[in-house]
This record gives sequence, structure tokens and C-alpha cells, in this order.
Amino acid sequence: MSLSAAKDQFAWRGPASDRAAKPFSTKVKELFIPPKGEKVLPTASGMMLILIGLCIGLAAYNTENNILFAALSLLVATIVMSGLFCWSNIISARWRLETSPTFRVGEDGEISVVIENARQRFPLFCLLFDVGNEKTGESTALHLRESLDPGASCRLVWRYRPTQRCVAHFRIFEAVSSFPFGFLRKHVPGECAAEAKIWPARIEYRRLKMVGSGFGWQGASTKKKGSTGELIGLRQYARGDAPRSIHWKVSARQGNLVVKQNAAESQARYSLIVNPSGYLWPKEALFEKMCSFVTSLAEDLFLAGDLDCCQILGGSKIKISRVADLGTFFDEISALEWQLDSNVGENTEQSRAVTFSPLNGNSVGAVVNGKTIAEA
Repeated sequence: MSLSAAKDQFAWRGPASDRAAKPFSTKVKELFIPPKGEKVLPTASGMMLILIGLCIGLAAYNTENNILFAALSLLVATIVMSGLFCWSNIISARWRLETSPTFRVGEDGEISVVIENARQRFPLFCLLFDVGNEKTGESTALHLRESLDPGASCRLVWRYRPTQRCVAHFRIFEAVSSFPFGFLRKHVPGECAAEAKIWPARIEYRRLKMVGSGFGWQGASTKKKGSTGELIGLRQYARGDAPRSIHWKVSARQGNLVVKQNAAESQARYSLIVNPSGYLWPKEALFEKMCSFVTSLAEDLFLAGDLDCCQILGGSKIKISRVADLGTFFDEISALEWQLDSNVGENTEQSRAVTFSPLNGNSVGAVVNGKTIAEA
């Protein structure tokens, strides 16, 4: 596959994003009648230049001085050439928006604008991209500070640290060219958007030792193959097996290395059930704490091998067997919205099911079989 064909697979935006080049007559027409959303605006220095030009023009007509007319012509030519250069600079640029696969409150992620110069002869200069999160109103300006050679591409990175859990909508609002004089700016719609799930921040919580709660990662012997527990069989040695697992007596009799297969000590596995009903969480701050507590506890249980499944009442049950499954559950948590009048029904108690409820007004408790086993 050629490089150009591979690049065309991306969702490029911008004046040069079309595969077919526009006819020259269309480009000239767009110079005088810009497409919808495009505009040319003067900068502060450009406004000052226009004001000076008006003053010189009035003085030239009143005095009929040829030197003043020449100065006025020079200023007008400078403004016109600034507009032409702004237009010709951005007309061969294209870009796309890329984001980190996951975001988490309080942790840095990356939002990147990838720019490509579609010209074959001239470099690209002085572009500015206005990038932001429509959900929270946060935004930043990313500058192309160095020239971009013909056919080359570069990446402008925004180190974004989320401040709240949500489904974020990142967007390039517009691209701006101010090359070369900075008197005029050519504004072009960004037309790029990306959606990202922002997971809740990790939260510190305290485990409570409740006798008889059934919670505490207590092992139970099974017939699953592992490295500890009762002996369930023998097999031939394979590269990577621990030397302590070799059954030396049997190996000596058979003349080949034989390894013991033991039963693993499995852990009691738990389910997390989240009830987002508004009557249960009367305060938004408490609801956010619950979301952080749920993801923190789910992550710890998963790393310990004790998490079986997760469910938000009103939604489907998610079987947790790999990291991607846990990420799917975190995505659902990030999309939860606090609604005081919401009601998804009462939770059905299950054995080894961890549920969450308010404690003392400002705390959140994790409950198993009616007993609180952890508090945040």
C-alpha cells in the first residue's frame, strides 16, 4: 500500500482534505466569495494600519499630494497582499484530531492535532488551532511555530488534565492563518470532533473488618490448575516451569522431567452493583464520590482476581474477565448523570454482591449481605 493511500484512510479535514483538487477557477471564486464559515478578520495591528490608511487617504484627497497618494497605495497593497498570503498559506493544509484512548480525572492525557502540508513546493507557516472540550468549556490554542515542509506532517499536543467525570466532546473549533505580516487572519472551520470517556478519579477508602461478612479475599480450594494447593496430576516438564514444581522421584523412575500439577487457591469472586437512583444520592458531590469509590474498588478487586461482574441497575451485566471489560464498565460510569428525580428500582440482594449506599450524609459505604465492608 502506498503512503498516500494509507494517509487517505484518515478522517482529514481542512481545505486540502478533498482527494480531488479544486479547479483554479473555484479557488479564485472562493477568494472573493468565501465558503460558509470562512472569514477574514483584521488583527489589532491590522486595524491600526487600516486607521492610518484612512487618515492618509483623507489627507491625500484634501491636499492632492502625490506622495500621500503613493503612501496610501502602499498601505492598501500591503493589506491586500496580507489577505492573499493568508488565503494561499492555509489552502493547502489539512488536519485531523486524535485523543488518548482513556482519560481519568486528575491524570494527564493527550489531545493532538495532526497537520499535513499538501503542497509540493512551498512550506506551511503560522497556523493556530483553537481546540476545546465542549462539555466543560475548556479550550486552548495550539500554534504551529515552525515551518512545515511540503508533504510533511507534524503533531501539536495539548496535555489535558480533566477536572470532572463526563463524556467529553473535543473539537477543533477553527484554524487560523496569520502569515506573513499578521495584519489579517484567515479563519477556517476546524470540522474535527472526537468523543472520549473521562473516568472518575481514584479515591482513598478504608476497609472495615466485619466478622461474617464474607468479604476479605478468603481463599477456597478448587480443582483449577495452579501452583499451590492439593496435587491433582502430573505432566511433562515444559520450558519456564519452576524447578520447585518438578516431581524428582517420578522423574528419576521415568528418566524424563515430570512436573506436579497442583490445584490453585482461588479467591471468592464478587459482583459490583451500582444503583444511580436520585433518591439514594440526594447530593451531586456524594454521587461523584460514589462513582470514584466504585471504580477504585472495582480496579482493586480486578487486580486481586476477585471481581466477577459489574452492573449498573437498569443496564446489562458486564462479565469482567480482562482489562477491556473493566474499561467498558468504567465507560458506563463516566456516562452516568446525576438526576435527583431518577429512579431505576430497588436493588435485588445477591450473595457476594457489593452494593453502595450513603453513610452519615457525606460518606459512601460498600455493603455485602447488609454489612458495610468499606467506606470512602
